[in-house]
Amino acid sequence: MAYAVITDKLEVTKENGQVIRGLIYRPDAEGSFPTAIFSHGFGSNYRELMHYGSGYAENGIVCVFFDFCGGGMESESDGTMLEMTVMTEAADLVAVMESVKCLSYVDKDKLYLQGESQGGFVSAIVGRAYTEDVKGLILWYPAFVIPEDAGRRMEQGGDEAMGLKLSKDYNKVAADIDVKDLQTGFGKPVLLIHGNKDDIVPIEYSRTAAANYGYATLREVQGAGHGFGGEFSDMVRDTSIDFIKIYEGITESEE
Repeated sequence: MAYAVITDKLEVTKENGQVIRGLIYRPDAEGSFPTAIFSHGFGSNYRELMHYGSGYAENGIVCVFFDFCGGGMESESDGTMLEMTVMTEAADLVAVMESVKCLSYVDKDKLYLQGESQGGFVSAIVGRAYTEDVKGLILWYPAFVIPEDAGRRMEQGGDEAMGLKLSKDYNKVAADIDVKDLQTGFGKPVLLIHGNKDDIVPIEYSRTAAANYGYATLREVQGAGHGFGGEFSDMVRDTSIDFIKIYEGITESEE
């Protein structure tokens, strides 16, 4: 039996006074639950992803959505894209994680970081830095290409990505990140889901990541590009939910 779903607003005030805003989907039941914190991609916002939230909560998993500060042109959080780097986003994700851990319905020992594209890359950064706090990663078409792209832009003097102007520090910060260390140093379960027709982040990056992570599963989605709309939406949601349920030992009788 599926849980009924409750939604709560999320507001986290950072040390610099900026406010991170988002939405939490949770089961309408007593107790604490496994929790997935979902990070959106470059230039996007959580409203593009929140339709997945009910499915998690119905299955006994809290699902947290938020906008990075300066993460996109329509962000509900403070800041602008001209202030954003992957490390400012990593700091935002840590702030959200620390805040969420204090909620009565969140089991702080069962935290999963989930992210799409740049949000997947940022989730990998935080997972590597907080291995004791993060139980697993769910990465949808994670943008492990970012450091290479940033280095190329630096060589060419470029200051835009996907038609959006970058902060003055974005390229330098990203280019200095050791992707292999992020992957080999995590040591926890990882699920990667990636379309084999992705022309923004080629699937080879997730194949390499799966090998480096070691304790990882790669689901290659035939025919999918950079994003999982339409026919792929339910499948990738259910695959991600099942990943958490398997590692948490959640059975149908417990739902």
